[in-house]
Amino acid sequence: MNVAYLDHAAPLPGQAHDIAPGVLWARFPLPFQLDHVNIHVLDDGAGWAVIDAGLNTPASIEAWTALLAGPLQGRPITRVICTHMHPDHIGLAGWLCRRTGAPLRCRGRNI
Repeated sequence: MNVAYLDHAAPLPGQAHDIAPGVLWARFPLPFQLDHVNIHVLDDGAGWAVIDAGLNTPASIEAWTALLAGPLQGRPITRVICTHMHPDHIGLAGWLCRRTGAPLRCRGRNI
């Protein structure tokens, strides 16, 4: 289902939409009834701060690979922030941190 979010059509996996100055919205598929997770990426000057990482699936890894090479323009990921501990929000955090060298932040602390 392609539902509008903040007056934008949902981005395809590996794509991102600008929804506010310095704020990108990505959406990754999930293999169960809630069929997607929203990912937000914030321009923090030095690079990108990522809000949530997605579920640890090949489809999410493929979407991250496309985002890192495309919409994020090769700029560094400065930190990964997970909003909560559900697997669709934190599942790929370790992979993303290892891939980018970014620290993981949960509850205001580096993990």
